[in-house]
Amino acid sequence: MGAPQDCQGEACAIQDCLSKHNYSESACQSYVESLYKCCDRMYREAEKRGKSPEEAKSTACPIKSVVDRKMRTMGKMSGS
Repeated sequence: MGAPQDCQGEACAIQDCLSKHNYSESACQSYVESLYKCCDRMYREAEKRGKSPEEAKSTACPIKSVVDRKMRTMGKMSGS
């Protein structure tokens, strides 16, 4: 985990969706959420292996603090 290409498929799906929907972010929200879930999974797997967030980076993922904040927001939105 933590290879530069981790979560790249999810990032590409966002770009494809935005292109198809005239760059309407709201139309592609599920793809954005999928990317954040993938990035969260990547960081959690790295932690299980004793790696720091800096060691678990991907060109497709924001830094861990941004992912953590988004995951908290998504949890509140879904009623968790």
